[in-house]
Amino acid sequence: MSMIGRNDPCYCGSGKKYKKCCLHKEEQTREVSFHQEGLIKFALENYQQDLAARTSEYVKKYPVGKDQEQTYANIAVCWEVFCSKINGGKTPVELYVEKVKNSVKPEVAEILAGWTNTVPSLYKVVEQKTGFIFTVKDIWTEKLYDVTINAAEKPKTDSALLGTLVSNGINYEFYVGYVEMPISELPPLKDAVEKLQPLADAKEIFKNQFPAVLQLSLIDISAGVPQPKAEQKEASSEKSAEAKNAEAPSDSEEKDEKYTAVTELVKANAETEVVKEAEKLWSEYINESKPAIRKEEIYAAALDYLVSKDIRGINSTQAETAKKYGVSPASLSSRYREMKELLSV
Repeated sequence: MSMIGRNDPCYCGSGKKYKKCCLHKEEQTREVSFHQEGLIKFALENYQQDLAARTSEYVKKYPVGKDQEQTYANIAVCWEVFCSKINGGKTPVELYVEKVKNSVKPEVAEILAGWTNTVPSLYKVVEQKTGFIFTVKDIWTEKLYDVTINAAEKPKTDSALLGTLVSNGINYEFYVGYVEMPISELPPLKDAVEKLQPLADAKEIFKNQFPAVLQLSLIDISAGVPQPKAEQKEASSEKSAEAKNAEAPSDSEEKDEKYTAVTELVKANAETEVVKEAEKLWSEYINESKPAIRKEEIYAAALDYLVSKDIRGINSTQAETAKKYGVSPASLSSRYREMKELLSV
């Protein structure tokens, strides 16, 4: 296929010459893409130590599974770049735009200035328009965005995405990346997010409480929303001296009991051939992930479904398996996807 010439009709069908139509937009998009890379480079070169320290604190305060910690850190740093004041009461993106605004074209400067008001949000995937263009809808404002996603693994059309959208001059892109989840997890997640700051609008919550929002999107919240670590310590300090001195099993003993409880549930509910494979996978999973389990039934259901579907080839559904263990299909689906990815099944 030959390259389009400057004086050829534009491929978009407008009837204009390419140089008078999409050529300028494409050149502008390339320049904006350069500044997407420039922004994160600027932030890390100048504030990496500060950003890393803050992110480390967020990971401790809002823990997720070991296999999700890198995702948490990457998306948290993205939020810090756009929303966290780091020098002179300004965010890294504000400092970067100030630095480059006089050296770029006015239309590019306008796009970059728009980045300074960017806040993460939750989006529903509406449709896949082309191989790499998706339409998503903000679940609070219901505004539609056309988003370019060049990643090899594309989101499903029945999914929701958590991330930070930035304009590239033609449409939008998720900065750094996004968290994908089944659309069935969206209602409880939306409800949990709104409870973080009941009197605030969504934009304010995402701007101020994003580390907590990010945790909620990466863990199973069907058994309840966890307290931040600091709040847990404060609650613990209020216990009576008698309760403090009472004997209790160690953390490791509690974990071992919960790990054993998962396999016992599978033994009680699954076929013999499934149980044998499940025990092997479970041992590998807990060694790799070291999960903090709050509801054993969810892990047991996910393990049963993973072995039945992906290893034994048994024709079972998530709804059937979830019912067998008394959990929701959404919580099973979330844990199943996480196990499948970690174990490369």
